[in-house]
Amino acid sequence: MRRVPLFASTLALVLASGTAAAVVTEPNGLVVPLDSANAEVQLYTFFQNQNDPVDWKADAHTTPNAFSPLCGFTATFVLNEAGSHFGLAWYNETGQKPQPADLHVLVPANSPVGTMFNGTSIKNDPAYAGGLVGFALVGGETHYSNPAYNNVCSACNPAAPWVTAMIYASKTTANAYYIAFEDGATTASGWNNDGDFNDDVYFLTGITCSGGGQPCDTGKPGVCAAGLTQCTSNGVVCQDLSQPKGENCNGIDDDCNGTVDEGEICPSGYVCDKGTCVQSCKGGEFDCLPDQACNSNGYCVDAACKDVTCEVGKVCIGGTCKGPCDDVTCPFPQVCRVGACVDPCAGVTCESGQVCDGGVCVTRCDCLPCAGGEACETSSGLCIEPTCIGVTCAAGSHCAGGTCVDNCMGATCPTGQVCMAGQCVEAPSSSDASSSSSGIFGSGGEGGAAGSGGMGGAAASGGNSGSGGAGSGNAGSEGSCGCRVVGKDDATGAAWAALGMMGLAAMRRRRRAPQPAK
Repeated sequence: MRRVPLFASTLALVLASGTAAAVVTEPNGLVVPLDSANAEVQLYTFFQNQNDPVDWKADAHTTPNAFSPLCGFTATFVLNEAGSHFGLAWYNETGQKPQPADLHVLVPANSPVGTMFNGTSIKNDPAYAGGLVGFALVGGETHYSNPAYNNVCSACNPAAPWVTAMIYASKTTANAYYIAFEDGATTASGWNNDGDFNDDVYFLTGITCSGGGQPCDTGKPGVCAAGLTQCTSNGVVCQDLSQPKGENCNGIDDDCNGTVDEGEICPSGYVCDKGTCVQSCKGGEFDCLPDQACNSNGYCVDAACKDVTCEVGKVCIGGTCKGPCDDVTCPFPQVCRVGACVDPCAGVTCESGQVCDGGVCVTRCDCLPCAGGEACETSSGLCIEPTCIGVTCAAGSHCAGGTCVDNCMGATCPTGQVCMAGQCVEAPSSSDASSSSSGIFGSGGEGGAAGSGGMGGAAASGGNSGSGGAGSGNAGSEGSCGCRVVGKDDATGAAWAALGMMGLAAMRRRRRAPQPAK
């Protein structure tokens, strides 16, 4: 790099910078990174050469500056435009400036560009304390990824530590970052750097920010609810995994418009009820059960609901409009959706190294540290209560607070169902009446309320499709004719994964109590 005294050149460097909006400011007011306007490879050229569409200015940040190490960690020395070749070390992030003994070298100083770390990964290093880690440039004056540990410019107003590392998230490689360092000395009144941050650049893979890679709820309706947390300079955001698509008869909102199974989505003479196309009762080809009546939309419903029209998202039960999941608390680990208790992970197939959590495929916890005081159950790959580690429960039960409890404990099944062996099933006393559709959805009579939904599934995070079908609840109209067909398009598993994600904030598989409906 070309050394330029900081204060004498500040204006010239600012004028030489590119047009993209920079976001990092040194304590003296200098906005970085800068184009040093010399024969060196600048960061914008470097990223172009990497075929990574990173904006060298707009994407430059000082956060995240501490990371969770994953399995498969790598560190590669990818650019050097300084006379010296400084190395890279990692340290446990404790909130205090690391001491020299706390720095664990990954790439030694004086290594050539292209050198890749090939030792014990951070996660398996005996020195790893199990939390977040930071990185430092070593071999000269130590510069840290966390600027709080750098030398402070006490002559600046206000006084603040110098920024000596830029953090860039890769846009082509998941869980990967570039850390671009300035390697010149810093003092209380200035630094011996030119601000181009191309002195020593390292590419790190197998790391994520704190809270990254976790299942989350985007707050959007339907299949668009399922998401994974992604790292940004301002913390984590919930990124949706599915986009709206055409509506199917599958008991969920495929087009993310807030309405389930709307429109003409079944063959002629059939209506969509709880995710299943069932024969309409309007044609007079069969009769409803004695305690039911055929409404204008072709559903066999409770006689008290025959002439009741409910608003969108409500169903008629006993003559009253209410939410299809009102008063429903599903057995562990299920959630209530469209009046049926479903397991969001049923039928979901995840790729190697992943596990289903709340209907979304996430990295196993033995490769992604647990958060929030949870502990990793290596056998399942899920984060659970620490008191449940090593506790094995019989089928139909789960661990809560270190004790095995029945999955049906506290459960209140949908109308006409009882909880048996951890599942909501049709009550034996009403078997002769099938699983009657005791309610219909408003806005044209889409999807009935009761019934036990089956599952189809696909990994919402890149997994393969599952094999289950959608919505196995029996409709009232089925009770007389026994007729049922699939919709115009079969339900996809990704949609069912999103279905489970709607209740993610209150639920984590294998560690939550029976969940009330939302």
